Amino acid sequence: MANATLVSQKVQEIHLSNKLEQAGQIQLDSSFSLNVSFANDGTRCVGKLTQTLRDKEFAGGKFTMSVELVGIFNCTGAVTDEVKRQVHGEVYDQLFPYMQSQCANLAAASGIPGLMLRKVPIDPNNIAINKKGGPDNDRNPDGGPKLTLL
Repeated sequence: MANATLVSQKVQEIHLSNKLEQAGQIQLDSSFSLNVSFANDGTRCVGKLTQTLRDKEFAGGKFTMSVELVGIFNCTGAVTDEVKRQVHGEVYDQLFPYMQSQCANLAAASGIPGLMLRKVPIDPNNIAINKKGGPDNDRNPDGGPKLTLL
């Protein structure tokens, strides 16, 4: 049952540095983060997916790329923690193809063709929902909870 529908997406930020001196294969470390902010009534959310790629072989980072993609979603009943966890996974599933496309195009434009990101399966049970609380609690600017993949 789909609880999130992508309304729009955009690349919000890009950082790219390619100081590789010769053509050839490169081994990359890849990491991502995903934060989802919900409207108080649970009908909309904003997902921010950040993908970072760095070379493994060269100290000092001869190749680094970071792309931040933001999506606006309509949600159905995202007021309970269980539904918010499910929506979190759906947000990732819907933003990932756009992230894959952006990263592949940027890498190709910088001289590294054929880049493919690996989609990570997200288990809703491994998503922590931050709730209102003490000063250590990290809240989104709209006051909604941040969801963090564990």
